[in-house]
Amino acid sequence: MTQQESVRYWSEMRKAMEVAGDTSSAIYRRALAISSGQPDPLAADLEARE
Repeated sequence: MTQQESVRYWSEMRKAMEVAGDTSSAIYRRALAISSGQPDPLAADLEARE
């Protein structure tokens, strides 16, 4: 998956979660970060554990 495809995927995920009212989950926070061009919070969390 290219970077552009990944951003598009997470952008669609974010929109769907907002429509569903599910904006308090870790997946939503991840979708929000990635679709906004920010670092993946999951990747940062995994790096901190290493």
